[in-house]
Amino acid sequence: MTRRPTLAVVGATGAVGTVMLQILSQHADIWGEIRLIASPRSAGRKLAVRGVEVEVAALSEEAFDGVDVAMFDVPDEVAAQWAPIAAAKGTVVVDNSAAFRMDPEVPLVVPEVNPHAARVRPRGIVSNPNCTTLSMIVALGALHAEFGLRELVVSSYQAVSGAGRAGVDTLRRQMSLVAGTELGNSPGDVRRAVGDDTGP
Repeated sequence: MTRRPTLAVVGATGAVGTVMLQILSQHADIWGEIRLIASPRSAGRKLAVRGVEVEVAALSEEAFDGVDVAMFDVPDEVAAQWAPIAAAKGTVVVDNSAAFRMDPEVPLVVPEVNPHAARVRPRGIVSNPNCTTLSMIVALGALHAEFGLRELVVSSYQAVSGAGRAGVDTLRRQMSLVAGTELGNSPGDVRRAVGDDTGP
């Protein structure tokens, strides 16, 4: 019987890490052990993954002992410091931050478009594009393969979730403050807050 790889979720208690645990629970048979790693202040918490409560370990060099793959769902500065440490221990690092996206020795991979690029990783790290790029690149990859796209112009309105749980909480607070209140006087007294509408 083949041993299933050990996975570490770094940043397991954050907004992205929490969603990652939900996804992992839906695909329970792929991984062997799943370790949850977060900042020292979150160490000791228990989170459910695959229907089992797992204790969160503090981020440390030892936390990567025996880990085959580590998913980093942490701020850029944390990834920049800790991803190379994990990689030096033989762990394949998949980083969701922007820390390594422009590093020529770190492949930028979208599995549906260029999975082969993940095979060559001089630093032991694989990066992925940001959420705006990921949401369109699969469709664009197919169009490029068929028609040979030469240029793409995109306007992006980033999601507040990119700032993590704090960004979502801030949006909720702001929405509750402006919902249904008047912004000012104008002819006909029609100016009102439009909440999260975008555009004119």
